[in-house]
Amino acid sequence: MPERHQSIDAQLRLLAPGKVSEDDKLVEYDALLVDRFLDILQDLHGPHLREFVQECYELSAEYENDRDEARLGELGSKLTSLPPGDSIVVASSFSHMLNLANLAEEVQIAHRRRIKLKRGDFADEASAPTESDIEETLKRLVSQLGKSREEVFDALKNQTVDLVFTAHPTQSVRRSLLQKHGRIRNCLRQLYAKDITADDKQELDEALQREIQAAFRTDEIRRTPPTPQDEMRAGMSYFHETIWKGVPKFLRRIDTALKNIGINERLPYNAPLIQFSSWMGGDRDGNPRVTPEVTRDVCLLARMMAANLYFSQIEDLMFELSMWRCSDELRIRADELHRSSRKAAKHYIGNRTVI
Repeated sequence: MPERHQSIDAQLRLLAPGKVSEDDKLVEYDALLVDRFLDILQDLHGPHLREFVQECYELSAEYENDRDEARLGELGSKLTSLPPGDSIVVASSFSHMLNLANLAEEVQIAHRRRIKLKRGDFADEASAPTESDIEETLKRLVSQLGKSREEVFDALKNQTVDLVFTAHPTQSVRRSLLQKHGRIRNCLRQLYAKDITADDKQELDEALQREIQAAFRTDEIRRTPPTPQDEMRAGMSYFHETIWKGVPKFLRRIDTALKNIGINERLPYNAPLIQFSSWMGGDRDGNPRVTPEVTRDVCLLARMMAANLYFSQIEDLMFELSMWRCSDELRIRADELHRSSRKAAKHYIGNRTVI
C-alpha cells in the first residue's frame, strides 16, 4: 500500500512529511479523512472495493500530476468494467471523498487566515481587502482613503445590508448531510487546538469515523420534492445553527473595531445594520404551489421560530442574570415593559392567533 494511504496513527498529527503543509504546522487533514473513509468503505463493502477505489484515486492523482494519457485511459477502462451495483458505490464514494476534501480545505484556509490576522501578515496588497478583518478595513478607510472617523461611523450607522434567503434549485444537499459535514468540520477545527491531549485526539478520531460513516450511509438525494413550508424550515435552520449567534458576534466586532480606531460610541441597538428577507413561500410569480395560504403559513412558521429563539434566549438569561439588586431606573423600565407586554400579548393574522 502506498505511503500516503497507510493508516494514520492515534496521535493524528504525527503524519508523514508529505502530509504537512508549507508552514510545517498545518496538517493536511484531507489525507486523514480519505484514510478514515477508505477504512469505512472496506468495513461496509469489503477489501476488494476499497482497493478498487484506492487504485482509481491514485490513477486520477497521477494523471493530474503529469497529464499522462495512458493513466487516463487505464482509469476509464477500470471504471467501464464495473458491474452496475458496484458503479453506484464507487460513484458515491468519490462524491463523499470530494466532500471531505472540501471540508478539510475549508478548515485549513480558515486556520491560515486566523494566523495571518494575528500576525498582520497578508499575502499581498491585492488579497489584503478580502483577507483583512473588520478593524483592518476601517483603518484602511481612514488612513488610505482619507475618510474621517465620524464619516465611517455615520456610514455604518445609516447603512443596511439585506440578506435574502431563497430555496435555490441548485442547492441539492440535504439538511441532514449539511449537519454531519458541520460536525466533521468542528472535529477538524478542534484538532488544531494547541492544548489538545492524546485522549482528546482519540475521541475526535472516533467522532470523525462516526460522522463520516453516517454521511456515507445517508441518502444524498431527496426522494420527494420539498413543499414551500419544507423549504422555509430548511432556510430557517441557518438561523438556528449560524445566524442567531453569528450576527451578534459580528456586531460586537464592529463595536470593538470602532473603539480601536478612536470611536468610543457604539452602534445604536436599533440600527438595522443587517436584516433578512426571504423568497421562500412568497414567490407567487411563477411557482404554482405557492398560494396566499402557503405564504401565510410560512410567515406564521417564521414568526413562531423567531419567538422560540427569543424565548430560549430569555430563558437562559433568567439564570445568567442572577443579580437581585437593581437601580430605580431599571426597575421602572422593567415595570413599563411588563405592562406594555400584557397589552400586546396577542397578535392576530387572519383567523389565527399567535401567542
